[in-house]
Amino acid sequence: MSNDEKASPGPSENNGGGDTTALFEEAVRANSKRLLAIARAIVGYRASPEDVVQQAVMNLFQHRARYDWREPGGLLRRAVVNEALRLLRQPKMTVVADDQPERGMNEPSGSLDQRETVAKVRAAIDKLPEHYRSALVLCEYEQMPYAEIAKTLNASVPQVKTWIHRARRQLATMLKEYANA
Repeated sequence: MSNDEKASPGPSENNGGGDTTALFEEAVRANSKRLLAIARAIVGYRASPEDVVQQAVMNLFQHRARYDWREPGGLLRRAVVNEALRLLRQPKMTVVADDQPERGMNEPSGSLDQRETVAKVRAAIDKLPEHYRSALVLCEYEQMPYAEIAKTLNASVPQVKTWIHRARRQLATMLKEYANA
């Protein structure tokens, strides 16, 4: 091994070798709610967002020594987005009823209206093409800059801007009747 190779440690050496697993676990723990929200927003009810996050995390765990886990947010988000898109590209599965009980069944009707609105918006987002939906979710829910969205989705910044614009326009059309009611 040359002196140059010794001077520039790889990601696993950079983290002290054995520390990689601990750093990985801390990164997942710190980001798990955000990752679940991203998966839920992209796959909706077509698949289990928990399964998407679990598969993405398992894939990263297998190759954890390759990455620097001191700034893991972008890597984790990108892995979840990629896994969600991979899942959506598979042949369509039939929709199964949500296994989570409805929250707030005893709440006043104001909350019922709010739940109905949220359900309509989510249904409209689910109808968007996957690349529009992914770009919109990362922009609106994750507040990611266009450049980071482009990197995550392997697209150009102008393409991402177009997808987001078209997604918003399609949502406005789909929700127009509901907004006027």
